[in-house]
Amino acid sequence: MNENDKEIDWEKLLNRMDGNSAGEALNEEELAMLAAAKEMQSRIGAAKFPEEEGWQNFVQARNRRQARRFTLVKLAAAAVLVLAIGAGLWTFLNRQHPPQLANETPAGKVRLKLSDGHEVTLGGSTQVIQNNGIASIKADQSSLVYGAGANRTLVTAMDTLEVPRGLQFTLQLADGTKVWLNAGSRLIYPAAFNGASREVYVQGEAYFDVAADIERPFTVYSGKVAMKVLGTAFNVNTYGPEIQTTLSSGKLLVTAGQESTVLAPDEQAVYNDKNGSLNKRTVEARVFTAWKEGDLFFEDATLLDITSYLARNYDYVFVFEDPTLEKISFTLDMRRPAVLQDVLNQISHSMNNLRFRVEGKTVHIMKRQ
Repeated sequence: MNENDKEIDWEKLLNRMDGNSAGEALNEEELAMLAAAKEMQSRIGAAKFPEEEGWQNFVQARNRRQARRFTLVKLAAAAVLVLAIGAGLWTFLNRQHPPQLANETPAGKVRLKLSDGHEVTLGGSTQVIQNNGIASIKADQSSLVYGAGANRTLVTAMDTLEVPRGLQFTLQLADGTKVWLNAGSRLIYPAAFNGASREVYVQGEAYFDVAADIERPFTVYSGKVAMKVLGTAFNVNTYGPEIQTTLSSGKLLVTAGQESTVLAPDEQAVYNDKNGSLNKRTVEARVFTAWKEGDLFFEDATLLDITSYLARNYDYVFVFEDPTLEKISFTLDMRRPAVLQDVLNQISHSMNNLRFRVEGKTVHIMKRQ
């Protein structure tokens, strides 16, 4: 064994680096190596590790010891030291430019526009709003409840509830009907139903659980489509080029122009505004109503359809770097998490060939290399 090999006891040095102060004292060569390692650790921890300077120091140290022949044990110990420093360097560089995560929450607020022109921002603490004696309105962080007021005159002016992208909200109308509004939706309705009928207007997506009242039919209007019920639960989706009405329970009459159809549970009416057609098909209602229960449920859906929904519900923008990825189909069934990143992680685990890169509020979708 070469005499120079005796200068550094690598096992003793590594034990000292692990914090074990007991044992033999270190010689001059070992103390110098320990000091260099600690300086490296301190620079990494203080985010002051210079890549170029570090590399030059490494080259100089290598040249000073290039004649040395290390035993297998020493070589393994040195490899451990290099790996530790390399891991620290990777952590430092990653901390300097960490990958962005889709953890931002929506900035929009739910707004209630009363018939008298007054506008109220919702979503904070509990509020009680009086609507000219027509109704008493109680609002909290995620819901709005209308109660009957003292004024029983016929109401002609309408209130408007607007739910922005990224949020969901629930509403109980004065007759007891419950409405769940999905992200990016609007409902127009009277503060009280004192006439012979109950009529509301919806844009976006809403789930209705209508309070039964045989003498006053309940009608939902969406574009050219009218949905007339006496007591039933159904979902209306107007996001895309079609208006979809999906029945969960009861019976529903759907009318569009001169055409009409009656839905039974797990049936859906689809109106196409381009050609004016109204068609009926059998579906699994939960696919179209899971959002109301706080679930994300897509069955054999394309990635384009899924990301279109996620964009609206988390207020993000998706960009496909490879258009062929839009047609990938898969099933997703999970509780709706608070942040989009959790959904992206779930999709990545299911689709190993996909990669997401987040830049601000934009998510880029690409093939994994």
